Amino acid sequence: INENNKNGETALMNACKKGMERVAMELIPRMSEEAINKWNRRGKTALYKACFKRMERVAMELIPRMSEEAINKWIENDEDKGYIALILACRNRMERVAMELIPRMREEVINKCDELGYTALSLASCHRMERVAMELIPRMHNEDKRGKTALYNACFNRMERVAMELIPRIYRDWE
Repeated sequence: INENNKNGETALMNACKKGMERVAMELIPRMSEEAINKWNRRGKTALYKACFKRMERVAMELIPRMSEEAINKWIENDEDKGYIALILACRNRMERVAMELIPRMREEVINKCDELGYTALSLASCHRMERVAMELIPRMHNEDKRGKTALYNACFNRMERVAMELIPRIYRDWE
């Protein structure tokens, strides 16, 4: 159960990759902490794969067992550059997962953009995830790589509370 193949993948990673939620939930309690925190040759963890496949129950089960290093694992390969579990959780509207991840994210990782130029905050604002956006605001940078601010997205999506929180922060940064 704790072994990995030549690509560095465990049975849990493959179960997550294939969307096998019941299998993943059976494997998690049987696996060592080391095996749960492994990443494959492309830098992907089981948590990354669970978030990618929208497996919220699996992600919520994995998060408490994940190391800080594994949670903050930034994908460096050319095919998936810039993805972290938090960005995938926001992209896939997994609010509970994002809320669990945010307190464990390092500052240098939480504001990074994915390969499409989105930050977790811009995605949370795009997808009307108000609680997530409000948690991210104190740790934000202002703009994603597409030039869209979280304020733009909040206004576009009628997220008044988020917009009102952002205005003084952005205005202060412009002075």
